[in-house]
Amino acid sequence: MVKYVPDNSLITTWIDSKKIEPYPFMALFEFDNKHLIYIGTHHNSVSHPAPKSFDAINYAFSKFDIDCVVTEFEHTYKNIEDRFDVAIGETGMNELAYAPYIAKKKCIPYIFADTNLADWIKDLDKLSHDKAIILQTMWILNSAAKYKKHFKKNDTIKHAFDNVKTDLSEMGFDMPLTMSEFKQCVKQDFGFDVSDENISDILNTIPNWNEPNINGGITNKIWAETGLYSRNPYMLKEIFDAVNKHDNVLVTTGAGHYEEIRLVLEKAFGVPKYTHEFPETKRLDMLSLSNFPQIIKTPRLQLRVILPTEENAKIGLGIIEKNRDYLEAWQGHFG
Repeated sequence: MVKYVPDNSLITTWIDSKKIEPYPFMALFEFDNKHLIYIGTHHNSVSHPAPKSFDAINYAFSKFDIDCVVTEFEHTYKNIEDRFDVAIGETGMNELAYAPYIAKKKCIPYIFADTNLADWIKDLDKLSHDKAIILQTMWILNSAAKYKKHFKKNDTIKHAFDNVKTDLSEMGFDMPLTMSEFKQCVKQDFGFDVSDENISDILNTIPNWNEPNINGGITNKIWAETGLYSRNPYMLKEIFDAVNKHDNVLVTTGAGHYEEIRLVLEKAFGVPKYTHEFPETKRLDMLSLSNFPQIIKTPRLQLRVILPTEENAKIGLGIIEKNRDYLEAWQGHFG
């Protein structure tokens, strides 16, 4: 039996990859009586709806006898119930919950194939300790920016620092960055003396700061290297492990990840056939999965993404009872 092994030297960056547009698309690899069905999604959210991503996933399930699903969620989570926040939340990625949700309903195995922040730090630290410091600093600044977006006021240095430290602790990882290293990195690499007054706005001074580009600015380089050396190698490992064990594997990730690993897939499985048009279908209601918890079990910082709609009011109010610190984020949504 052939064992497929990825050639990670062919991983590229999004900015340098061929664009398989429009999104979403389905790339169908057919080889050795196997199928790899790869949906490059357009991330869906309430503010930026992308219903065709759901249509593409429904189409794949209707055309193929899917026997394994691989999706772009952190491996930290073991069950789709753990990402209930994404299933109903405005995270910009809730189409990724859809394929494993269907797999759960059909008793098909599913795999969460992304690394998390703790992995990124450890993997970048192998390249350079300075890169790991920049990533942690960027994440603290990002936490502060999100805080201001949701609470309409500035975060503080200590609160943003402690939030990321808590997030990492929930991943079983002690943040190695010190407060003095954080302040020094902001001044040296971002050009600011950080303060409680400006910490929430620093990233906003950097255009397209979260676009992966190895030749871009400091944040762009870090994002690109995170993909090159942590996220995409891990995704490929999980995809290839699934292909070696199953015959009809469905992969769902953001389209950018596909473009970054496309050459690896083509070397192993040949050139795929692309589909860009999908029939409109009715989306299954992810809230109906009977064993989803009524109180969402999710890291503290993700509670803010719960969908502010009337049908989720009871669920939301239950969360508030357990998480009083986030009451302010809900004011104005439910009265």
